[in-house]
Amino acid sequence: MLYVLVIGALVCLTVKGYCGKRLSCFVRGTEDTYIFNFLRLIFCVFIGLALVFIEGAQSFLAIEGRMLVICILSGISNAAFLVCWMLAIRMNAMVSVDVGLTLGSLLPSVLCLILFSEPMSPLKMIGFALIVAATFILGCGDHRADKKSIVGVVYLLLAALGDGMSGFAQQLYKQYYTDAGSLTGDVLYPKTIYHFYTYVFAALALLIAIAAYLAVSKSRSAVPRADSDDKKERQCIVLPPRAVLHIFIMAACLFAANYLQTAATNDYGMSSQMLYPIIKGGCLVTVNFTAMMFFGEPIPAEALQAH
Repeated sequence: MLYVLVIGALVCLTVKGYCGKRLSCFVRGTEDTYIFNFLRLIFCVFIGLALVFIEGAQSFLAIEGRMLVICILSGISNAAFLVCWMLAIRMNAMVSVDVGLTLGSLLPSVLCLILFSEPMSPLKMIGFALIVAATFILGCGDHRADKKSIVGVVYLLLAALGDGMSGFAQQLYKQYYTDAGSLTGDVLYPKTIYHFYTYVFAALALLIAIAAYLAVSKSRSAVPRADSDDKKERQCIVLPPRAVLHIFIMAACLFAANYLQTAATNDYGMSSQMLYPIIKGGCLVTVNFTAMMFFGEPIPAEALQAH
């Protein structure tokens, strides 16, 4: 069953990546990125709330302070990842973005090793080394690397950091509030509660970011151009049906992938040192073929030679 959960998470993340690349074609500016991701998080909130009531876990909606902090960390990390990922994928090849996120997957593993003394076996260290080697091989094999902007690289690094911290928050929830944790107290919160609040706080964090962005944009517009700005504002409000469909599919896949990963660590005891490298390493393979089949991005020759 553990392998079914991991494969299911890989499938969901691959579909999410495909829809995200398609959705990036509709992004005309930073405003659209914020709007699309906020709508996606709202979808995730409603999916999470529905699952809470289906599971009958509504009595756990009143959470304690430490659980609240963990959910806030998870929400902010997810919001940062979603925005920076969509901005990064506009400026980088799909494969390059996934390569960068693979390095970010090492962050929760290292933090869990330091804070919770999760054992690091020689086999896991070899697996880490192979993933890092594959990352550099694929990164160096991207023939469009010279076209990447510094801004695109920064967005990629921020997306990797957000993804890594999101995984670490997931491990904090496991350690403190599940049967699989080493620091578990009296209260055990269902996975649906954790994921519901994650997306509630992610939506709130993104809403604050949108307000701050609009305030800064307005202050910088010393001489507004009515003939172009008004038109741009009207265009941002209208969402094509295909864009909404992609957003909903991405929301469902995002929620499902995170839920399945949580189940793999909590219910089946899979360590962070195994889960996140396997997920990201698997995504390297699936994203390579997805990019080749649907977006015409060739697999780097160096990667083929390495295999």
